Amino acid sequence: MLNKERIWQLAHEAHGFAVEARRHLHQHPELGFQERETHAYLAAQLSAMGYAPQTGLGGGTGIKAVLEGGKPGPTVALRADIDALPITEETGLPFASQNPGIMHACGHDVHTATLLATARALKSIQAEIPGRVVFLFQPGEEVNPGGASLMIKDGALENPTVDAIFGLHVMPLMEAGTMGFGAGAMLAAPDEFDVTIVGKGGHGAAPHLCVDTVLVACQCITLLQQIVARNVSPFANAVVTVGAIHGGVARNVIPDTVTFKGTVRTMDPAVQQMMPVRIESVIKGVCDAAGATYNLKYDPGYPPLINDEAMTDLARSAALKVIEEEKVHPMAQSMGGEDFAFYLQKVPGSFCRLGSMIPGTTEPKALHTTKLMIDESCMATGVAYFLSVVQEYLSRSEK
Repeated sequence: MLNKERIWQLAHEAHGFAVEARRHLHQHPELGFQERETHAYLAAQLSAMGYAPQTGLGGGTGIKAVLEGGKPGPTVALRADIDALPITEETGLPFASQNPGIMHACGHDVHTATLLATARALKSIQAEIPGRVVFLFQPGEEVNPGGASLMIKDGALENPTVDAIFGLHVMPLMEAGTMGFGAGAMLAAPDEFDVTIVGKGGHGAAPHLCVDTVLVACQCITLLQQIVARNVSPFANAVVTVGAIHGGVARNVIPDTVTFKGTVRTMDPAVQQMMPVRIESVIKGVCDAAGATYNLKYDPGYPPLINDEAMTDLARSAALKVIEEEKVHPMAQSMGGEDFAFYLQKVPGSFCRLGSMIPGTTEPKALHTTKLMIDESCMATGVAYFLSVVQEYLSRSEK
């Protein structure tokens, strides 16, 4: 169907469109499940290309478009997330966010523009494609329960039945033009918990007449760290982090309540299931000993992201057909979460990293920061990869 030269010709032809789309999206970021303007923009762009986008998915702002190839074959899906973060942008870019307090600080504007440009490029060679390509523009990746889970409920992987799925994520700590691949558990399950400790407040000079909620909360937080140290195998990955604690307003008053909240990150589904049980047992034990009570709210997040080995080999092979071998790297495991994991529970696929560091950058800004900067040339690499992985999957299946 396509050789390397033709793939890059299509990618370069689509790059200007991708840059324009990315800058529009970057100027108009919207939070998860609130992406109404983004939804309308994407639907209009896809319709102008000749697609019949299915709108209103995944909580109302997700979109699915299907490209029917000119030959029979299987179905491969490509996904981009479309939501932004509640962060105030400080990049100084001429196309910086126009929505106060909201920024595409995780690069989802790049993912969306790259997939939109890929849809445009594949439309131009529709007759040559053996099978179908499903394009998923998914809301709410940053917000529980994850837009991917809602897209699946709305039939995003059905009609036609998706046989494999691929996605990517920009990485500003990797040079633009590079990519990273890894099979197995690559990203963690990000669970959340909120705790309220209830005791008996009183004067700080008479703690014996009180049930000190500050002390109880501190003991709980300290002991929570022992769960990973003493209940999780040293060969498994897990993190318990308390990121916020609130209680009291005066230095000499013991408050009636103290609240704290945090995140739990795990790679192994069995460890994920064990964590809320152990967390509650620790909190209950401390509270019982101190005469306090508690309320625990525990919200399981996305499952661990587990890349299929065969599909990851295929994805890496597709990348090697369009970029140099020295630019294809192993993908490092991360305790970050990604709701693409829901798709991988349903169909085989692979999720990879796309380098996006601006050349000459001495202090690259990480994802989820106010000054995140992206080398827009990475979108040409992303389009070339998507074209190559579509061809690789459909042509192998055709044989």
